[in-house]
Amino acid sequence: MAKGRLNPIGLIRGRGRVYWRIFKALRTFFPMMNDWRKGRYRPLPKKALGLMALAIVYVVSPIDLIPDFIPFWGLLDDLVIGGWLLAKLDEELDGYRRWRESANTPAA
Repeated sequence: MAKGRLNPIGLIRGRGRVYWRIFKALRTFFPMMNDWRKGRYRPLPKKALGLMALAIVYVVSPIDLIPDFIPFWGLLDDLVIGGWLLAKLDEELDGYRRWRESANTPAA
């Protein structure tokens, strides 16, 4: 490939860790909200809630950095920004993961 050209396959291959963090964040966020709703987990991380809301609003909103009517680039913009927000969300869920592990560990 010529130097300076976009290589989408290289971008996807090099981002495996980011995709895993996004998947892990989505897999953890909803059980956390369920535990919070049922009163089992009380320290609701407001930053995590804000990041999830912001990611949803950005992906759904017609106001973007690159408008959605521009083929490929409009969708790519949503994926990159939404993915970045969800990867940041993953960092905020560590406290819940520790709580869940300690709750599942039997007392000695």
